[in-house]
Amino acid sequence: MKSFIKDKNSNCCQDDGGNGGSEPKDCLDKWKIEHEEVCNKYSVEAAETERLKEAYENSLAWETKLKNWCNLIEATDGKVKAVVTELDFLLEQIGTVCVKSKCTYEVLQKLTCLVKTIFDYLYTYEKGEEGLKKKVVLLKELIDCLKHLDDKDKDEIIACIEAYEEKIKLVCELQEGVLTKLLETLKCATLLWAYICGELGLENKLQGIRNILSGTSHDEGDCDDSEEKEDHDTPQYPCDHKKAKPMPEFPIKDETTDTDTASGNTYYVKIKGEFKDAENMTKSLKDQWVDSKKISDKTLSEKTSLAEAIKVAEALNTGK
Repeated sequence: MKSFIKDKNSNCCQDDGGNGGSEPKDCLDKWKIEHEEVCNKYSVEAAETERLKEAYENSLAWETKLKNWCNLIEATDGKVKAVVTELDFLLEQIGTVCVKSKCTYEVLQKLTCLVKTIFDYLYTYEKGEEGLKKKVVLLKELIDCLKHLDDKDKDEIIACIEAYEEKIKLVCELQEGVLTKLLETLKCATLLWAYICGELGLENKLQGIRNILSGTSHDEGDCDDSEEKEDHDTPQYPCDHKKAKPMPEFPIKDETTDTDTASGNTYYVKIKGEFKDAENMTKSLKDQWVDSKKISDKTLSEKTSLAEAIKVAEALNTGK
């Protein structure tokens, strides 16, 4: 082995005659030069491999983040559609309540008016005429003035009238309590309808939320440019605070037969497109990194083999 390494005529160590005799004269020297060249080559290839690995890992991290965003958006879309379904059911029930509450209000209103009319007839409320309460008093006076009746008959008639008068008085005493309760009930019915079915009621607000989530709401319009131009002393902000802080676009995702095509609001389509681009970029960078690593690993193997050969040759030289 030692003589082979030092043999100048060995096939692996033949001089290159075209270089003016500047090549090393034995295998050990040649291996050292090759080892140095391979080390330099490996350093370049390893650096390129590391660069591609870092680019791949960064791209993979960005792809994963975009994938999570897409999953979150799609999960939110499913929840939004579930909310719309629940709102449809709730609005249907509220619609029934509105019909019933309106009927209740109208009936209570008529009942209150009817009861008030009954009490009106007991007092002097209509066209200046005396009410039933005073007419009964007047009737007693008229009967007392009758001359063709004896006192006994008068007393019997007046006793009957007084019994009727007492009942009328009892009814009159109920006026404040009955009307107060009826008005309170009518007020509650009115508030119930207003809070649920009125312009600012629950039904209107839920319908507004439902319109937003289903994508059927409409913008209120743009700013008046003339008003903006007249005011030069204040910052020109949007006239509508909803435009300063825009609402999310619904529906988020449109159902399509083509699973590879994203359809829906602008944000979702943008994120889905960026995810596809990141996915393709990650795959490309991974392929480049794997190919580069194969090359650098091959050079590393060559570098290791030369280092081992040099180590063995130097050990043999030392032992001569």
